[in-house]
Amino acid sequence: MDIRSITDEAGRRQAFALFREAMLGIGDLGRSSPEAEARFLRDGKPFGGYEGDVLRGVVNGYDSSVILPGGERVSHLSVTHVGVSPEASRRGIARRLLADQLHRARADGYVVAGLRASDPRIYGRYGYGVASWSVRQDIDLTRTRLAAGTSREGIRIVDARESFELFRKIADTDPKPRAATLSRWDGWWSMQEYRTAHGTTPHHAVVFGQQGRERGFLRFHVEPSENWFTSSRRTVIVDDLVAHDGEAWRALNGHLFGQDILHRVVFPSRPVDDPLPLLLDNPRALEISDQRDESWIRPLDLKALLSARRPGGTRDVILAVEDDLFPENAGIWSVGPAGAVKSPGKPAVSVTISDLATLLFGAQSAAHLAASGRLVADCEGAVEDLDRMFETSRKPHSGISF
Repeated sequence: MDIRSITDEAGRRQAFALFREAMLGIGDLGRSSPEAEARFLRDGKPFGGYEGDVLRGVVNGYDSSVILPGGERVSHLSVTHVGVSPEASRRGIARRLLADQLHRARADGYVVAGLRASDPRIYGRYGYGVASWSVRQDIDLTRTRLAAGTSREGIRIVDARESFELFRKIADTDPKPRAATLSRWDGWWSMQEYRTAHGTTPHHAVVFGQQGRERGFLRFHVEPSENWFTSSRRTVIVDDLVAHDGEAWRALNGHLFGQDILHRVVFPSRPVDDPLPLLLDNPRALEISDQRDESWIRPLDLKALLSARRPGGTRDVILAVEDDLFPENAGIWSVGPAGAVKSPGKPAVSVTISDLATLLFGAQSAAHLAASGRLVADCEGAVEDLDRMFETSRKPHSGISF
C-alpha cells in the first residue's frame, strides 16, 4: 500500500467518487454541478492509499481553526471524506490512512485534528475524544409565545441565495464564540450555497443589526409538505444560526415566532445548555431530543494545546497522559495556571489523550470522567482541582457539520 498526496483535480474527483461509493448515501455532486464540486474540493488535502495505480482508500482534510474555552484559537485540520472501496474493506487501509494523516498534520504544525464521526465506535482508537455535544430542538409554535417581547427593529430579510458573503462576514466576526466553534473554510461555504440553490423547498434568511454592522443571521428552509397551504404542521428547519450577543439571539428567534403561518420550528443542532426554554412562556412546547456527539478532537501538539487552553485554579496538577501515536504527547505533565511542562513528578491523575481532549474542551467534567473510569485519580482532591482548572461557563458547541 502506497500512501500519497493527491494534488491534481482529476485525482481529487476520483478520491471524492470513491468516498461517495463507500458511503452509499451521498449523491454525485460532480454530475449535477462540476463547478460546485471543483470549488468544494479545491482547498482539501486528500491522501490516497494505492495498490499500484488502483486507488483503494482516501482521507481528506481542510485547513481551519477551533476555539478553546477561554477564547484562544488554535489550528485545526478538519478531517473528512474517510472511505475505503467496498472491494478492499477490512484490510486496515483506513487505519493506515488515518494514522498517516495525523502524523503529517502534526508535522505541518496543526495543534489538533477534528471530525464528525459517521460511526462513533471508530475514532477513539486514533486518539479522538468527544469535544462537544448537540441536541435537537422542536418548538410547537401553536402552544407557546415569547416570554418577553422581542423587538423586530434590526431584523432585515435578505436573499438566502445571494447573501453568503454577508453570512460569512458575520460568522467570521463573532466576538465570543463558544468553545469548539470552527472557522468555516471556502469549501464548506460552497456546499451551503449549493444546497440552498438546489433545495427542493424554499430557503429563507434574515440578518440582525445595522447595515454594515450586522451581529447575527438566521438561515432556514421549509420542510417538504404534500400541501403546504392546508397542512396543520407547517414546519421550517433551521440551517444556521449565528448571534454575536443575547439581543441578536432573541431577535433572530423572535423572527420565527412572528411568522403566523408557521406551526413548528426544528433546530437540528443546538448546544446542550441552550437557553431557548427560558425564551418561551410554555417551556413544555419545546421538545429536546437526540443528544449526540458532535465534535471529535484529536490533540496533535499537546504542549501547544495545553498552553493555549489557559487553565484556571490556583494549583498545578500532574497528569500521566497515554498517547500511542505520539510519544511527544505521552508522559508526565505538570499543568497549571502558568502553563504546561513535562515533569519528573509523581502523577496525581492518569488519562488517555482522547479523554483529555474531552476534558480540555469542557464536554465532560473531570468528576464525570472519573466516575466512569475514564480518568484515574491517585491523589485526593486532584479531580476537584482539574474541574476548577478547566471550568467553563458555556458548554462547547460548533453547530456545523462537514
